[in-house]
Amino acid sequence: MAAPGGLANPAAPFTVRICQSEPGVIIKKGRDCIVKKLLQLGDKYRWNLEGIEFAIEERVGKPSCFIGRVEELEYLYQWAGNIQNGISRSIAFLGRRKIGKSLILERLYNILYNEQKGLIPFYYEFTEGERSARDFYRDFTTRFYMQVIGYYTGDIRWIRRAADKKIRPVFEAILQEVDPLEFRHKAHILYELEDCRRMLQTDSPPYEYVISAVAAPHGFATHIGVEERVVQLLDEFQYLNMCINSGAEKKPCKAYMSVAESRVAPLLITGSLMGVVSEELMLYLPHRFSEIAVPKMNAAEAVEMTMNYGTLYGHQMLPEIAEYIVHITNGIPGRIVEILSPKIGKPRSTSINDVDQMLEFEVGTHGSIKNDWDEYLVSAMNAVNDVNMRKITYFLCKNEGTSYYPGELKKAMSLDIDDRQLRRELELLYKYDIISLDSGRYGGVFDRTLKKVLMKNYGEILNLPAGEFDAYFRNDNMLDYLKERVRLLELGRAEARELKKKLDKLQGEHNNLKGHYYEREMLLTLIRCIIDDKGGLVSGIHVTAFTPKLNCHLETGEEIDIVLEGEQAVVMAECKNYSTENLDKITTKMADDFADKARRLHTCFPNKELRLGFFSRHGFEKKVEQYLTKCGIAFKI
Repeated sequence: MAAPGGLANPAAPFTVRICQSEPGVIIKKGRDCIVKKLLQLGDKYRWNLEGIEFAIEERVGKPSCFIGRVEELEYLYQWAGNIQNGISRSIAFLGRRKIGKSLILERLYNILYNEQKGLIPFYYEFTEGERSARDFYRDFTTRFYMQVIGYYTGDIRWIRRAADKKIRPVFEAILQEVDPLEFRHKAHILYELEDCRRMLQTDSPPYEYVISAVAAPHGFATHIGVEERVVQLLDEFQYLNMCINSGAEKKPCKAYMSVAESRVAPLLITGSLMGVVSEELMLYLPHRFSEIAVPKMNAAEAVEMTMNYGTLYGHQMLPEIAEYIVHITNGIPGRIVEILSPKIGKPRSTSINDVDQMLEFEVGTHGSIKNDWDEYLVSAMNAVNDVNMRKITYFLCKNEGTSYYPGELKKAMSLDIDDRQLRRELELLYKYDIISLDSGRYGGVFDRTLKKVLMKNYGEILNLPAGEFDAYFRNDNMLDYLKERVRLLELGRAEARELKKKLDKLQGEHNNLKGHYYEREMLLTLIRCIIDDKGGLVSGIHVTAFTPKLNCHLETGEEIDIVLEGEQAVVMAECKNYSTENLDKITTKMADDFADKARRLHTCFPNKELRLGFFSRHGFEKKVEQYLTKCGIAFKI
């Protein structure tokens, strides 16, 4: 019997692979193996790929092209690991197109598959185009069980077929291919596949097919004898409601109401239309998902990625050019690749001016960036006034970093529009991910290429003669870039000032600690002199009749470092712990101020002789010593 994909010799139940980087280290795919953590970061934000077999073929292309996303992968890896502890809940990982959601999911899948730590990853991508609930049921369940079979057999051909959207899985063929294999839970999986085939032969209501499909992963993970947990990685979740015809129930996502709470098969869903998905989760799946916005790429990671792709595409990629590309794309991975991808008639990058021309090409009529944004813009324009939409969107993009309440926006733009209509249009623009919303205030999205698409394709926004457009376009890019550099510089200066304040505070606290230690040291020295009856400043003070005190405060809040009271005399001392190079800062005025404080405190010790000591760990300048001697203040013990 042929193996999946028409290959001979189907895989054995367990396979053994030698990790190339560590000769002799065996990575077993099987139930009882213990595998090291494979999520390992290498140099320059590149991931260590040793020991990873790519069960899912990542759309990044060559696996080494996946650079960065350190924080996001570490977070999701930990989330997946906690599924074993039953404490991970479902996550909605939301971000606009080209931000890199699918790449992160695919890499997480391959990490989990190779570690074989009892987590079965299941990847499914909801796609555009209407399909029946029955067809969705067949597609979802077969692809799920094919990936389970691939996990248990260690044969990635099952997984490759399951992830290939061009392949339409057929129950009969799968059952035939499974028959000669031996792997865990084979009987149960065959039973479930047969049950799926039987259900397809019935005439059930469409929504019942959806309910049965989405319940399959949780049902398998809770089957008696199954110890593994399932990690559901569901990509482009917005198309579930948009494209699957579930009959009378118009929102098939409701089928997840119960299973989204699963702790043995939680979901990690992604959505490109953030506003749409967020709204639907709130309305139809309340409190079922923790929503996490996928951030733009870390700047240092994005620069490294740009340098890498620039080299691969044959550009002369200098660090300053890479930084400029990262700026104009806001560090969005897909936009960076679109800028760098070579096309006929598109210049190659040797300078920042070339990058401006590359960007202008991509946001123009035949550009990939323009075509991608058009999908968002057309969706919104079908629902709102397109002129207002463009003006509002451009205004918010232009004023990047500033957010407005609807009333503030209306005033700032001098819009002639009813308040209710304005709110409706803003809500729709947000729903289709063209503007952002935070705490009731609207702002531009963090993708600067949208502004360029609007500038290039809707001339009425700028109202410029065609001959002046090119210069304006380039100047706008550079102006944005310089503004950002200035902002970062100012931020850097502000951070430096703040850090200096913190450093000064810490240094002061440190000096205080050193000063307090020196005070205790001097007090112990005075006590030792009393015990040894050395006379001097402590002359006549008996070892059985003295009271020491540190940091004695006057009513004014002023402080005397040391007060040592005997029967006939009281010693008051000031201690200075200045470094050798700062001895010039110990002045005669300090001595006078100390003597004044001491005399005022002396009123609390009537009929007792006042003796003064003014000490410095590293000594004094000669003129200060002479002054202390003249004033009768001891400075040595």
